[in-house]
Amino acid sequence: MDFAKAILNIRTALRISQQDLAAELDVSYATVNRWENGRTMPNKMTLSVIKNYCTRHHLEFDYKKETNEQ
Repeated sequence: MDFAKAILNIRTALRISQQDLAAELDVSYATVNRWENGRTMPNKMTLSVIKNYCTRHHLEFDYKKETNEQ
């Protein structure tokens, strides 16, 4: 699953807005919006925060980083 879809699934499961998720993750609303629109990706530290957030809320974070290795 791509990251944008994974973030949307988290919000949908918890029934929260982008602004609410941003506050929970200590990022800006614009950051969550860019993630969901596939324009940016979080850094490793923020990705870890997202994984921990999902664990606390008993959600599966099924994002798998795609590798373009040949």
